[in-house]
Amino acid sequence: MSELHRRMFLGGVAAGTLAAVTAPTFSARAQSSAPADASEIDLEKAKAEGPLTFYTSLDTKIVDEVIKTFKEMHGIDVTYFRGGSADVTSKVLAEADAGRLQADLVDCSDLAAVLVMKDRGLLRPFKSEAADKVRADLRDPDGTWIADRLTQACIQYNANEFGDNPPKTWQALTEEPYASRLTFFSSANGDGAPRLYTLAQAFGWELLEQLAAADPLRVQSPQVINQLIESGERGVAFCTNDNIAWRSKIQGKPTDYVYPSEGVPTEPGALGLFEGSAKPHAAALFYEYWMSKEGQELMAQAGGKYSSRSDAAPPEGAPPLSDLNLLTIDYRDYAKQRQDILQRMADTFGGEWGV
Repeated sequence: MSELHRRMFLGGVAAGTLAAVTAPTFSARAQSSAPADASEIDLEKAKAEGPLTFYTSLDTKIVDEVIKTFKEMHGIDVTYFRGGSADVTSKVLAEADAGRLQADLVDCSDLAAVLVMKDRGLLRPFKSEAADKVRADLRDPDGTWIADRLTQACIQYNANEFGDNPPKTWQALTEEPYASRLTFFSSANGDGAPRLYTLAQAFGWELLEQLAAADPLRVQSPQVINQLIESGERGVAFCTNDNIAWRSKIQGKPTDYVYPSEGVPTEPGALGLFEGSAKPHAAALFYEYWMSKEGQELMAQAGGKYSSRSDAAPPEGAPPLSDLNLLTIDYRDYAKQRQDILQRMADTFGGEWGV
């Protein structure tokens, strides 16, 4: 895996709709007998604890595949809520404030939000067997979270329109023939801001201002972007999810994608177990399967996600992660400046950004 360009993930830090579920209040949830590491997971207790509740911002196709295999192995069902990272974070924090945190574990693509969960004492330490296969800067030294996948913000384009002349750099998108055919995503909560901010940190806010001057079509999600590019309604997308662009291409759609050589924003998704879960053994068992080489490669092949594990293969047909020039940010710094950053996004692109 390549060294990250310019910045470490943590800087100087040392340290679907959900089906109805019945859950005890947070204060009443189990506070003891939770396994501290993989060796302490009791399989019989895990099966007796019953179905799990999982909050995630990952694509449902990937989640469904991993849950299906896990259930076949252990007979434990997993109900999940899937939303954008801001939606997942808001749900977790609102439930915690109300004393009714209903999930057993969380996966979120916004590491800054996971750090907030840690700071509020919502995540419990756990030593995964996968830890030795995940770089130290991609896991919490206290064990409260571990990066489970890396999403790169790529350029996707309609191959019928631009296959003979694909865009190769971020700056090229500010000029014709691409500028008038652009689209990008961010929900009203600002889900798309971290990757855009990563570009601004690497190449200057002027790049974002030039992209905004082209009046790109803003949509709610990378999934909608993909529909627009496949249909030809728009020709080029910037900072969209590489796994979705990958899947479109391998399905034979008239699309392709590129990783600009000057640098590609990457966002780590992180997995954590909630403190006080009433199903600690079942939750830890699912956590371990999710982070296992088998689970991670299933995620890669089912949905095109790069794993944080050094021994997991990349998605089929995708370049090794070491070939990409990865860009990232200090997520603690981002969390501190989040409101100012979102306001600047609003000033630059217009619309709602969760300010």
